[in-house]
Amino acid sequence: MEMRERPQIIYVLVIRGPRVVLAEYTALAGNFQQATVQILQKLEHTTEWKSYIYGEYAFHYIVDDASGLWFVCMAERTMGRRIPFAFLGAVQEECLKRFRLEEVQSAIAYGMQHEFRPALQHLMERYNAPDADRISAMMEKVQHINDNLMESIDKILERQEKIELLVSRTETLAQSSGSFVREAGRLRQVLWWQNARTVVILCAIVAVAVLIIAMASCGITFEHC
Repeated sequence: MEMRERPQIIYVLVIRGPRVVLAEYTALAGNFQQATVQILQKLEHTTEWKSYIYGEYAFHYIVDDASGLWFVCMAERTMGRRIPFAFLGAVQEECLKRFRLEEVQSAIAYGMQHEFRPALQHLMERYNAPDADRISAMMEKVQHINDNLMESIDKILERQEKIELLVSRTETLAQSSGSFVREAGRLRQVLWWQNARTVVILCAIVAVAVLIIAMASCGITFEHC
């Protein structure tokens, strides 16, 4: 299996207990079920959301005690945990909304495949979409702005050091003139305030940029994040 340019959720299945597969979906060709079933034998029954790392891939799963269903997906390891578990949570919600407890408990192997496969396909495509992780995209933009800000501040501090050196030399050369020393001190104070104001303006610009990016990604009231 080749790694794609963007990390992807590769395979999802809904099983009753750790063995009876009720529905599954993958858009790729491969022996994903066989590999997943082998991994399932190593997984513990727990109500916590768990992950199992296997080479370049990760198996994430949620166990619903009330229905006895396990919701499992296989994803590329570099995708992390947040999106796969958000995906599994959506699969769990859709499954429990669509099937009654009696149907789940009495279903034979692949008994939910015909009805639930399209829902699994829709959810996987949705959570594999480039804009699925808007928070990460927003954080990348914020990091880029922050890097530019830090570079600007470094330049300001470097300039401040040069000014301090110049003022120090000026004071040394003008020790015999009190008025010259006072003027040098006043110049240093004026330049310090100018640099401080520049830093404050840059920080304000960054704050506004972050707010605009957040509002563009999540809406004015942040209701879409």
